[in-house]
Amino acid sequence: MQRLIFLSLTIFVTFGFCSSPQSKTTKQAFTDTVIKVEMNLSAFGVESDDFPSIEVLIDFINDSSICKKSFYNPAFKPSTYKLSNTELQNVLELLQSTDLNKLKTDYKVARTDQPTSITKIYTGQKMYVFKDYGLEGDYPLKELYRIVYKL
Repeated sequence: MQRLIFLSLTIFVTFGFCSSPQSKTTKQAFTDTVIKVEMNLSAFGVESDDFPSIEVLIDFINDSSICKKSFYNPAFKPSTYKLSNTELQNVLELLQSTDLNKLKTDYKVARTDQPTSITKIYTGQKMYVFKDYGLEGDYPLKELYRIVYKL
């Protein structure tokens, strides 16, 4: 009888305190999920007056985006556009496949009179802020700029 109690107690202690790796992974995946991106891509300082500044809001929870394009030169009228579903999916895949913790938060080029842009990426756990003087940030930032500017 003691042996049966000991065996039952051993099994309970062994398996009772184990956590499922799948639930931990699922929880981590949810909290690390990119939920929103805000970008202020500035063209201020660029000698070319026909290059736009763009304010971007991408909301992955609502599958929506809004991009407001404006120009320093008043001859060019401001406009608004949205990213396509394919572009939204490309942005999400790009950001989800990147370890945002490993990116620098401040990028600079040696040339003067360049625009400074700010990109904020929100996950379930954290907000990442990237300041980029010259729009020459590391991957995935350059690719993100290309998608938003529709180049």
